[in-house]
Amino acid sequence: MGSKSNFFGTPGAAEYSVTLDSAMEAERFRLKLLRALHMVNAAKRDGENKRLNLVIVGGGATGVELAAELREACANIAVYGLTALEPVSDVHIVLLEGAPRILPPLPERLARVAHARLAALGIDVRTNVRVARVGSVGVSDTEDNFFPADICVWAAGIEAPGLLKTFGLATNRVNQLVVDAFLCTDDPNVFALGDCAQAPWVAEAKAVPARAQAAHQQASYLGKELARRIRALPKKSRPFEYRDRGSLVSLGRAQGVGALMGMLSGKGLFVEGPLARMMYMSLHLMHHHAVVGTLPTILGTLGRLLLRRTAPRVKLH
Repeated sequence: MGSKSNFFGTPGAAEYSVTLDSAMEAERFRLKLLRALHMVNAAKRDGENKRLNLVIVGGGATGVELAAELREACANIAVYGLTALEPVSDVHIVLLEGAPRILPPLPERLARVAHARLAALGIDVRTNVRVARVGSVGVSDTEDNFFPADICVWAAGIEAPGLLKTFGLATNRVNQLVVDAFLCTDDPNVFALGDCAQAPWVAEAKAVPARAQAAHQQASYLGKELARRIRALPKKSRPFEYRDRGSLVSLGRAQGVGALMGMLSGKGLFVEGPLARMMYMSLHLMHHHAVVGTLPTILGTLGRLLLRRTAPRVKLH
């Protein structure tokens, strides 16, 4: 069932902001961005002083990665005919985060490096900003500050689909199915995993975070447990145990930051720069391999490497 954007009841957020919950919404955002960049380029060519204002609400991994990718994408787009567009000064990107720092769930050192990287890219990072409403021309916070926005992207949090509340099973305030240590719901024959489930993280006395590595570990656990049930083997008593392997955040095509847990005698290992970006891509390939297998992953990777020499760096059409 997965998850979708959580607007937290913010007035105007659902109506005037763009989300990236699906390929269709991502395509809608891409077309809207290209149209806006074309209008700015045309205005600059006619001598008008115009710029594109992009506001990203949410300084988690999604918002941070998107901000860095947008800066690079706008620079690439300028190469393909938008000659009057200056990618940095004519495209103003603001990242709004309600917490005291970006990437709140991740180590503070990682957040500091990411903040510095975004600032170096010319991205305006604002923390301790609570969004009060979203309108057709901008975003207002609880302190009555106004951030003009031609495009507002909402990346401030997730919730499970409301459909889950109709199943007659226990759910939490963000519609996730509440499961026990064996990933089982109220019904002993119904299990849940991933973003749509609230599973206990016993070691930390809190819920397992809604992250790809958690879903990956839960899938491996449930695959074995359900196979035993199907074969009518004795039920095992080993509960699901989440192990945090760390976090990797992409900061553009060649940069990244990350904290890998349990690498050196139980201590964490901090990585940044091209090495972190390379590890990020390796992790992506590992997930790809888990879903489609070895041969499709190898062929897909080789295909992308070959196409990179001839295809544009951004999707224009």
